[in-house]
Amino acid sequence: MNSSHGIHLFSVNSSSVSIFRGSVFLVLLCAGCSGLTMDIRPLPKVEFGPVPPLEIAWTYNARAGFGPDAPLLFEDIVVVATRQGELHVIDLATGKRGGTKRFGDAVNGSPAVIGRTVVVPIALGRRALAAYDLDASDIRWRARGASVHTGVASVENGGVFVNVAGEVQRFDVAGGTVVWMHQLPVGMRVHAKPLVYDGLVIVAGDNGIVRALSLDDGTLRWSTEINLPIYTAPVAHNNILVVSITHGSLLSMNLDTGETIWSAELEDETVHFSSPAVDDEFVITGASDGVLRAFNIDTGSIEWIVQCPDALVAQPLIVGGTVYVGSMGSWFYAFDRASGELLQEIELRGRVKSAIGLASEGLIVLTEPRYVVRLSPVETNDEV
Repeated sequence: MNSSHGIHLFSVNSSSVSIFRGSVFLVLLCAGCSGLTMDIRPLPKVEFGPVPPLEIAWTYNARAGFGPDAPLLFEDIVVVATRQGELHVIDLATGKRGGTKRFGDAVNGSPAVIGRTVVVPIALGRRALAAYDLDASDIRWRARGASVHTGVASVENGGVFVNVAGEVQRFDVAGGTVVWMHQLPVGMRVHAKPLVYDGLVIVAGDNGIVRALSLDDGTLRWSTEINLPIYTAPVAHNNILVVSITHGSLLSMNLDTGETIWSAELEDETVHFSSPAVDDEFVITGASDGVLRAFNIDTGSIEWIVQCPDALVAQPLIVGGTVYVGSMGSWFYAFDRASGELLQEIELRGRVKSAIGLASEGLIVLTEPRYVVRLSPVETNDEV
C-alpha cells in the first residue's frame, strides 16, 4: 500500500466489487477593453499527453468560479466561462489575458464554438443563448426563453442544449432558428450538458430517467427509468453508455437500446460518484467519499481503489497510462492507470470541481473560486 498526503491504494481482486502565430486573428470588442484577439485554430490531436512529473506553468485569475465542464482548448488559446457571466480568452503558452467579454449575469455551462460563432448559454435572466460573430465582432443573435444552466453541445452547423423548462433543442447557428425541440417529462431536470454521440443526443435527469433522442429530428429512440437521481454527465465509449448515479450506484448501458449491461452498487448509499472517465479497459470515477475507483468496463468489477483525504467531485482524466484527478481539498493527483499507484501530487490554490482540459503539452485545471492553472511536464536539463 502506498501513501502520501493521506492517499491510500488498495489492490482489489477483480471478482469483487506559442502565441497567435500564422493564422487569421479574430477580434471580439467588449465594453471596457481595447479588444480581444482570438485565434480559433483547432487543437492538434493529442497522441500521448503529458507524463508526470508535472509543475505549475502559470496561474490566471478569472475573477469568478466555473461550472462542471472542461475549458475550451484551441491550438494557442484557452477559453473559459465564469459564473460572473464573462468569457475569458487566455494565451495557452503564457497564461496572459487576451481579453474578456461579458454575456450575462452568469454562465454555468460551457460555450460552444461553431464555425466563426461562439454560442454562450445564459444561466440567469430572460435570454437563453447569446451568439457572438467572431468575424463581425458583434452579437449575431440572442435567443429568449428559459435559462440554460448546462453547456451547449456543438454539432454540424449548430448546437444542442437543454433549458430549465425541460426543452431539449437543436438550433441552427446561422440565425438561431430551432431545428427541433423535444419536451422532457414533467419534473425531469437535467444538470449536465447533453451528450451527442453516434447520431444520438443523450440526456439524464434528476428523476432517474435517461433518454436517447435522434440527433436528426429529436424523436425518442429509447427511454430508461433508473429511479435514482442523476446529476453528472453520462459518458459514451464504443457501444456503452456509463451513468453515475446517486446512492452509490454506477450503471453501464447498451447505447442502442438503453438496456443495462451491468450495475455496481456500494454498501454506502450516501456516496455520489463523479462523472466517469472511460477507455477500452476501465471506467474510473471519483466520489464524495474521496475514493477513486477503477471498474472493469466489461463486468463492472472493481480492479483497484485509492482513498484520498477529500471528496473527488470532478471528472477524472485518463491520458495514456496516467489518471489525473483534482480534489475538493485543493490537491491534484496523478495515478498509474493500471494499478492506481500514486505518481505525483500537487497542491493548488483552490478546490477542483470542473473537468480537466487536455492540451498538447499539458493540462488546464479550473480551481475554485477563480483560478485557471496550466500544468506542464517538468523541464529537464539533458546536458551532461
